Amino acid sequence: MGTRNDLIITGIGVSSGGDVGAVQIDGVGTINGALSCEEEFVVNGKATVKGGVEARKTVINGMVTIEGPLRTEGCTVEGKLKLEGDLAAESVQINGSVTVHGSVEAERLASNGKLQMDSLNADEIKLMLQGSSSIREIGGGTIEVIELEKSSSRWLKLLPMSLENSLTAQVIEGDHIYLENTAAGVVRGAVVRIGPGCEIGLVEYKESFELSDGSVVKSNARL
Repeated sequence: MGTRNDLIITGIGVSSGGDVGAVQIDGVGTINGALSCEEEFVVNGKATVKGGVEARKTVINGMVTIEGPLRTEGCTVEGKLKLEGDLAAESVQINGSVTVHGSVEAERLASNGKLQMDSLNADEIKLMLQGSSSIREIGGGTIEVIELEKSSSRWLKLLPMSLENSLTAQVIEGDHIYLENTAAGVVRGAVVRIGPGCEIGLVEYKESFELSDGSVVKSNARL
């Protein structure tokens, strides 16, 4: 079994995809094919991958488009990621903007920024809202959605954001749920706390339900 070569781009470069050791892009890179990385996939700058990516660890500092799925153990985004496929990871940390045209499966996901995705499933979910986020379905163990008034992230300051920090979802389902600035059709959980700025169609709960002043829940039912 041979050792895979590393793929390194410094400045502006173009490369084919394939099986590699580690990927390091410092500048602007285009990869004309899918990538299978034994080690890290690291971008400091801007990159486009015309296919999916598999990597032990993914680190994005800048703006990256992946035209396929991303499978990785750990994913850190400081900037902007656009993914034309599903994202599967153990841990996801986001400071910026992430768009996923597919589903996200993770053990832990923490985000400070703006998310657009079809569905999100993770044991631990913490969303700190910066801008307008939209996730059709959210499922998890512990789900926390809060609004942050100020951001220390340099990338968030550069990205176009709406004036309103909000989350829109059709269904949110978990064990322990706390929501702020969220519009959802159905929220279902064991312990459900609806904080300020929410508009919910239906809350279904097993153990307890709390509603803050100023939020609207059209109906609620104990399961």
